[in-house]
Amino acid sequence: MEPISVDIKRGYDPVYFSTNIEKIAKILTNHLAQSIEGSEKVLVQKEIEEVARELNFSEVIKNGDADIQQLVKVILANSNRLHHPLYMGHQVAVPMVGAAFADLINGATNNSMPVYEMGPAASAIERKVVEWALSQLNWEKTGAGVMTHGGSMANLTCMLAARAHALPLAWKQGVSANVVIMVPQSSHYSLSRAAAIMGLGTDSVAAVPVDEFFRIRTKELAETYNGLVASGKKVIAVVANSCATATGMFDDLQTIGKFCKEKDIWFHVDGAHGAPALITKKYRHLLDGCEFADSVTWDTHKMMATSSLCGMALFRTKSSMLKTFSQDATYIFNQFDKPGEDISVNTLECTKSMMSLKLFFNLAVVGERGLAKHVETLFDNAKIFSDQISRRPGFSVLCAPDANIICFRFGENCALQDSIRQRLVKEGDFYITRATIHGKSYLRLSIMNVFTNEKHIDALCDRVIELSGNC
Repeated sequence: MEPISVDIKRGYDPVYFSTNIEKIAKILTNHLAQSIEGSEKVLVQKEIEEVARELNFSEVIKNGDADIQQLVKVILANSNRLHHPLYMGHQVAVPMVGAAFADLINGATNNSMPVYEMGPAASAIERKVVEWALSQLNWEKTGAGVMTHGGSMANLTCMLAARAHALPLAWKQGVSANVVIMVPQSSHYSLSRAAAIMGLGTDSVAAVPVDEFFRIRTKELAETYNGLVASGKKVIAVVANSCATATGMFDDLQTIGKFCKEKDIWFHVDGAHGAPALITKKYRHLLDGCEFADSVTWDTHKMMATSSLCGMALFRTKSSMLKTFSQDATYIFNQFDKPGEDISVNTLECTKSMMSLKLFFNLAVVGERGLAKHVETLFDNAKIFSDQISRRPGFSVLCAPDANIICFRFGENCALQDSIRQRLVKEGDFYITRATIHGKSYLRLSIMNVFTNEKHIDALCDRVIELSGNC
């Protein structure tokens, strides 16, 4: 056997790792400090080829032996600064340092954990983190759950569980053309995708009407259901939003849950964004009625300050989860005695990253009360900022926010809202998004950053007014 070349050895050299990680840590620390201070732009967007030239991409991948610190500097300079107080964009967490510790461990050890022996610590932590989440729903005695790479994967997992519950033979025999799921008109697109992936087709997604704030019109729930049944359809699940992605408003889970219980239909709560309200005393009432749910999606890479991706699919009864998948893969899953459980037997993913470490280390750094305070701060600030914006002449807010999302306009011209948003993002001093609500364009803020305060909102409003005269 030929000796391993020095170039390959470098890829595994602990000394090389230590030397670079110390320098990278200093660069990242400076980047985070600058971002939190707001001393740089939120976003600088260059053409792909320009970024590649700055990285010296072709040379680097051909020859290796790159200046790692320089590559990190270029990457950070061309990255969105989520820790910047003027970041008010998509529903992506401003990660705490605990999540960064977890990502470092995951990257260095790669305990992919399809079976317990491939990641004992991560599997154990996932089990206990899921139990902690179940306890927030009062499901710790009967329930079960798994962590998934995001809410879309969790929604699909829960819809597969709903299918298994209503149609036990579907895994082998498929489904008939009359099967449908009922979702709010404002539901996340992952549910329509789930229906397509499951073989139901997007035509099987029946939209329940929503009000002006994107909440299910509960009085029309029975009407929609009765119409489907009368046309020969079999409803296997009803989905509610906690909260609606565009507006941040929560559906009436009590009414919807009681309806589903009466009709014996699987009730799924898409709490990808809003489920963290459960850990607070001040806002957990927004999820009253969740006790009727059969399954809940919960992302921690939104308001629980973990890095992406880190989602959970939670089930009120363990038996529901265990019926979701069926596979025969003796090379990996078996019944031999082991000190832990094989988590991936209950997930779409076989190989999984050590997601549980992200939430575990955040809790290890700030504790339950710290994370609860984090969620409450985001919700509280959104209410303060919403009032602040609505008091400005020419501005209007769609609705008082339930959560941490604000939809607002300057004037009434839809094209103006879109032009303002495009200019803001191109300038890079602010980062916000937009949404179309019942055909009207709105500027949209997701208050993800605890460092954002009233002066930043005033600065944003001032710039919106300035741009309105130039768009």
